[in-house]
Amino acid sequence: MSRLINHCTDDQLLIINLSFALGSTIESETKGIWMWCVPHPNKPDHTLVLLDTEGLGDVHKGNEKHDTWIFCLAVLLSSTLVYNSLGVIDNMALEKLHYVTKLTEKIKVKAHMNDDYDDSAEFMRIFPSFIWAVRDFTLELKRGDQTITADEYLEGALKLKKGYSANVENFNLPRRFLRHFFAERRCFVFPRPADVPDLKNMEKLPEEKLDPLFLQQSKEFCKHVHSSAKPKTVPGGRTVIGSGQ
Repeated sequence: MSRLINHCTDDQLLIINLSFALGSTIESETKGIWMWCVPHPNKPDHTLVLLDTEGLGDVHKGNEKHDTWIFCLAVLLSSTLVYNSLGVIDNMALEKLHYVTKLTEKIKVKAHMNDDYDDSAEFMRIFPSFIWAVRDFTLELKRGDQTITADEYLEGALKLKKGYSANVENFNLPRRFLRHFFAERRCFVFPRPADVPDLKNMEKLPEEKLDPLFLQQSKEFCKHVHSSAKPKTVPGGRTVIGSGQ
């Protein structure tokens, strides 16, 4: 992620360059989790902390355990989790998000003497809201002859199959976890931001070279994040305030 589109006024967008490098080659740029802090554009005395994680499923890294811990850390540190993928939300895209099925194995909200204790409600209280950002989206948002919203597109992709076979269970597993633990869900679809030759120079590309629909979607995305993102809380409802807490 090389740019933060930051809401300045009701009618303007300020695009500021960040120190997050944008890769234009096949090699992954981000390693681990990178952090950037900016004043919240709408809430005085609040800081917006942006966390950019390395891509999951890097073929050169080939370490699923490492990816699972990165995903778990992102969930624990965030009040809004943005998951981005390319193209469409299909079964393959959901299978790549299988890390969500590991959350209850890797994260314990509190210790309990009873192993049968169901701490699902505790997870839902501390887990972030979830946004699926679909990049380079080229399809029409239609189901049959009816136009649908991006949110309806996501909910349709998360619909469970009926049945009890192993295939049905494997199909439903990531969908069930996403539906259960991320009760607040949104979806935004973004067209390709610029022509292919310009994508190599995205960090230096002037705004007038960007696709107008991409800019419009980015503005709506940022407005949603700025208005809906809540301060991070920990068990007990305590707000995370940083040093000296």
